[in-house]
Amino acid sequence: MGASFSNQKGNNKKRRIISEINITPFVDILLVLLIIFMVAAPMMNSSINVDLPKGSATPVNEKVQPIAISIKSDGTLFVQDDSVKLAGLSAKLLEVTGNNLNSKIQVRADKKIDYGRVMEIIKTVNMTGFSQVVLVTEFAQ
Repeated sequence: MGASFSNQKGNNKKRRIISEINITPFVDILLVLLIIFMVAAPMMNSSINVDLPKGSATPVNEKVQPIAISIKSDGTLFVQDDSVKLAGLSAKLLEVTGNNLNSKIQVRADKKIDYGRVMEIIKTVNMTGFSQVVLVTEFAQ
């Protein structure tokens, strides 16, 4: 008789409708969008159109905006969006970074450019005193 009494008590219990909104899927979507924007934002830092070679490294999220050196297929050289000659590269880099030699420098070169030209520019950047030089490639999937 005791067992049937507890069963009746469980059956008489009214079910409540849960009227709360489950926000877990919403938060998941927001986090995915945040990651997408964090990955896409560093790729939108330069307006110089350069045909980059393919690479396999994963993108790195950075807090400080790096300085971009771009080399177009015709050999023209740009620091950020300003055209410069190789002789004036050191002075322009020091001007843009405010003499901060710890700044990260990104070198973006067209894949048709001679490797020697790219190395000449990296050598100039290193001789200026910058040690954090990164070669940018297009992310291959």
